[in-house]
Amino acid sequence: MKHHLIASLAVLSVVSCTNIPHFNRPPPDTGIRYDSKASITGIPTMSAAELTRQKGLANNGDGRAAFNVYTYYRSTANDQPKAMEWLLMSGELGYPSSQYILAQIYRHENNYERAIYWARKARDSGYPNAQSTLESLESEQP
Repeated sequence: MKHHLIASLAVLSVVSCTNIPHFNRPPPDTGIRYDSKASITGIPTMSAAELTRQKGLANNGDGRAAFNVYTYYRSTANDQPKAMEWLLMSGELGYPSSQYILAQIYRHENNYERAIYWARKARDSGYPNAQSTLESLESEQP
C-alpha cells in the first residue's frame, strides 16, 4: 500500500508541474525576431544588446553570428558598406550562405576571379547549387 501511495504521489507531482507558473512562461525576450527562413536570411531585427552579443560571437569565430550582423546592417540599418564587411568576415569564417552570396555579388560586378573564388569556397562548404554556379561562372569567364 505504501508503494502505491508513493507511486501515486509521484504521478501527481509530475502532472501538476504544468500548473506551476514558470513552466508556462515563454522564453525571455532576447531581441531576436526569427522568421521562417532564418537559416537563409539571418536575423534582420534585433535589439542593441543582441547586436552587441552577435558581434562578440562573430569576433570569436562564429560565422553564423557574422552573417546575422551582416543581415542586420543590410536590412535594418541600410548600411551597405558595413554589411559587406560583416559578409566578408562571415565568408572567411566559413559560413556557406555568405560564401555563396559573395560569389553572386562578385558575379554581378563582373569580377569573375573573386566570384569563382567564393563559389569554390561555398561548394567546398557544401552549399547547395554552388557547384552549378561555379560551372556557370567558369564558362562565363572572359
